[in-house]
Amino acid sequence: MKKFTLSLVGGILIGFIFSFVFWDYQGSTYEILNQAGIDRTVSEMDFDFVFKASLLSLVSAILIYLLWNFFDKKKHEKFVEEFNRNKKSNN
Repeated sequence: MKKFTLSLVGGILIGFIFSFVFWDYQGSTYEILNQAGIDRTVSEMDFDFVFKASLLSLVSAILIYLLWNFFDKKKHEKFVEEFNRNKKSNN
């Protein structure tokens, strides 16, 4: 559970940092003048950016999790090989 949570947090951080660096966030803003006697400014969110950033974060989290599992498995296999080698040499 710890590995999953840390890879998810790491993926979100890396994904959003890369998103801001590589993709330009372009929120749109427009003004409504004199609607019912009030001037308003409306700001909208760039949903393409949010979608791409979410996908990049998800892919980053999955990649971190898979790499972490791969290295843990390799470390475990190396430990088992050394253990068996030492066991044979002691007999």
